[in-house]
Amino acid sequence: MRAVRDPQLVARRVVVSGHDPARAASEIARVCGAPAPQLVIVFATWRCDPIALAKALVRALPESRIIGCTTSGEIATGGDHEDTVVALSLASPSLRVGVGVAPELSRHVLRSSKAAVEAAAAELGVSPDALELRRHVAITMIDPRSRVQESFCLGVAATASRIHFVGGAASDGHADPEVTRVFCDGQVHADAAVVAILETTLPFAVLQIEHMIPTEIRTVVTGADPDRRLILELDGHPAATRYRALIARVGGPATVDDQVVASYPFATYIGGEPYVRSVMRIEGDALAMATAFDPGAVLRLMRAGDLVGTTDRAFTSASHEVGEAGAVIGFSCVARHIEATARGCRAELAHIYDRVPMIGFHSLGEQAGPLMGNHTLTGLVIGTGERHGG
Repeated sequence: MRAVRDPQLVARRVVVSGHDPARAASEIARVCGAPAPQLVIVFATWRCDPIALAKALVRALPESRIIGCTTSGEIATGGDHEDTVVALSLASPSLRVGVGVAPELSRHVLRSSKAAVEAAAAELGVSPDALELRRHVAITMIDPRSRVQESFCLGVAATASRIHFVGGAASDGHADPEVTRVFCDGQVHADAAVVAILETTLPFAVLQIEHMIPTEIRTVVTGADPDRRLILELDGHPAATRYRALIARVGGPATVDDQVVASYPFATYIGGEPYVRSVMRIEGDALAMATAFDPGAVLRLMRAGDLVGTTDRAFTSASHEVGEAGAVIGFSCVARHIEATARGCRAELAHIYDRVPMIGFHSLGEQAGPLMGNHTLTGLVIGTGERHGG
């Protein structure tokens, strides 16, 4: 990208191979430590001990706020990675950060999410109602094993309704036992979320990238286990059998595996707009979903559109909006990467991510405002220079 004179933002990316916490923290501090960043965002392979990593990062970067989560795949220089720790540091005289943690989400999600936003805003010296759309934006990370992602998104967005929220759900490669975690300033949390509110006069733009296309096929959930996020029946038939038949009706393959389901999610409609809900995998006669459903839900079958082109156009538009993209934080559904692998376009996506430049991870749900979606890429693009009139 073209050079910018006297940039107001110093943003640095780093990728550390392997899952040694001490080595990862040392390398992140070496690359990102000077000038001391206000915020360091870390996405770490689930194989890296999050407690050891969080403590090592605080020791290595004592002047910075540090937030992050576990991941099953990371995005940074060169595109998709596995078994790495990636980080982005943000340093600018035009940036302040407030952070809050929402604990015990499964017990009192709305109260906890509201308190986290209030705590983050208080660190900036304001109330949530005083946050401004052009000066403030929020980044969230949530442990999806809390099973309350949708309620969390509603709770934080309602608490500060004037600003944008973007974020994602931590991932762990379906580890057993489940090990998704979020971390903040040396502390690691399960059943929790982190909220970071950025206050800045730097230009920024939010991302919500979708490429799925609605088909004419509708189906009704007639049997479900919401606690386990399973659909058991569709239209009175075993869910897996019915799902295969629906895919065949729109010209899909007869054999339906994990790569195929990544290209045929469902959607629910809210206010006339489709919100994609990924099928994670087929489990016997059931469908394991990224989002819980109750019997009676009406779903629309979706099919894959132009993954690369949609992503490219969205990043190009956001970069033009901020003038010069200095940093991008992205939350990209794991299903997008399964689909990209199946379609052979990972290298094209990597080129787009490098051009921006971006760090991110393969998420188990993506927040855009008050909603948690799937099969999307949400995120934040921050410009390098001062906003005109800012």
